[in-house]
Amino acid sequence: MWRWGAIALCLASSLAAIAQDRRCTQQQAQQADEAVDTLNSWDRIHDWYKTYSQCDDGSQAEGVSDAVARNLVDRWERLSRLGELARDAGFRRFVLRHVDATLNADDLKKISVNAEKRCPTNLRALCRELKIRAEAP
Repeated sequence: MWRWGAIALCLASSLAAIAQDRRCTQQQAQQADEAVDTLNSWDRIHDWYKTYSQCDDGSQAEGVSDAVARNLVDRWERLSRLGELARDAGFRRFVLRHVDATLNADDLKKISVNAEKRCPTNLRALCRELKIRAEAP
């Protein structure tokens, strides 16, 4: 019985250490904010996610949401790249979370229409999720 308590304590300590390592420092927040202006492709958004996801809050989060919208509205033809990168479930959730109420209504409508009318056959599940998110806010 004591083993389970020891395992739980070790697990809790490990999770606390991981969470502490993933805090957004002031320097990281500044770098993340500066990097938001470069998010003109799914690869760059993915790189931002890998590097700065711990800073995904406030102005940085709004900037990422705008970048996601620009890629879904202005560069829809590159959706297949998002499909490849979205095999990473965490990144997929990250992108979907950024189709949010901070986006303007016209962009949300375009995302919904693109997802319904211009979706590649092999990305139907992703398009369905994008449409749901675009119509949710």
